[in-house]
Amino acid sequence: MESRMKKKRPNPFLRVASALLLLVVLVASATTGYAFLKLQRTADALITPLKGEQKLPLEAMQPVHVLLIGVDERKNDPGRADAIMLLSFNPKTKQASSLSIPRDMQVTLADGQTTKINHTYAYGGVEETLQTVEKTFDVEIPYYAKINMDGLIELVDAVGGVTVDNPSAFSWNDRRLQKEYKKGRIELDGLEASGYARMRKQDPLGDMGRQIRQRQVLESVGTKLAGPNILTKLEQLSQVLQDNFSTNITFSEATQLAQENQTGFEHLQSLKIDGEGYIASDGIWYFFASEASMRETKQALEALMKG
Repeated sequence: MESRMKKKRPNPFLRVASALLLLVVLVASATTGYAFLKLQRTADALITPLKGEQKLPLEAMQPVHVLLIGVDERKNDPGRADAIMLLSFNPKTKQASSLSIPRDMQVTLADGQTTKINHTYAYGGVEETLQTVEKTFDVEIPYYAKINMDGLIELVDAVGGVTVDNPSAFSWNDRRLQKEYKKGRIELDGLEASGYARMRKQDPLGDMGRQIRQRQVLESVGTKLAGPNILTKLEQLSQVLQDNFSTNITFSEATQLAQENQTGFEHLQSLKIDGEGYIASDGIWYFFASEASMRETKQALEALMKG
């Protein structure tokens, strides 16, 4: 099986990827006056450099990788990286790609230990996850943005809920929510959206189906963030961002990324890793990427950066 790159129609996911994890990039670049200043102050509060970081200023029109990390982080629990996405931009060729990395993918750490890639966050935080992605895909990643997935609940509530088109009915039952999700167009509050985005076992597509539902939720949030009512929600949204987001991307860098890569945002290419999952000799279930898929994915990333 091989990695596939395909063009996608322009969609709000990139708007919200920027809004949520790139410091509300596209929203910020479209606002003026008080809204712009408020977002800038909020963005400044989110800056968390990497340990020992010697990051150079973002050079104009240079290809760059950005790692987006969604973590399941709770009190007294380091959490796991439940969502990992590599965004790659080449403003010279007006191309951009996204690579969703399967959370259960087996990877090898610098010390030779094998583990699931989502466990790397528990081992060493953002730095360990970022370094593992760099090693696995032979790339250099100067920028990251992290969101606590529980912050998604607060964010959805802050924008007044979301509307999604559920492809198949299912049940959700955990300590906070018991709900039947009907097939078709449904409206969700923050907690309901969290359950919708996290369900995996009942989905016929497994983790891929969950990624689709996560994207639906983010698309709907993105639509709300880019809407005219954003000005009335700035105080609440700013607090949600400060409580749940961190990044080493400055506000000016985020704005520059948005401006230089607008065409890439609108014509995003999606990279997908193929492989299979099974229980390994250590008794743990992993996703194993095929050699052909990894080879093609690395080649696609290299080509995009050099094009």
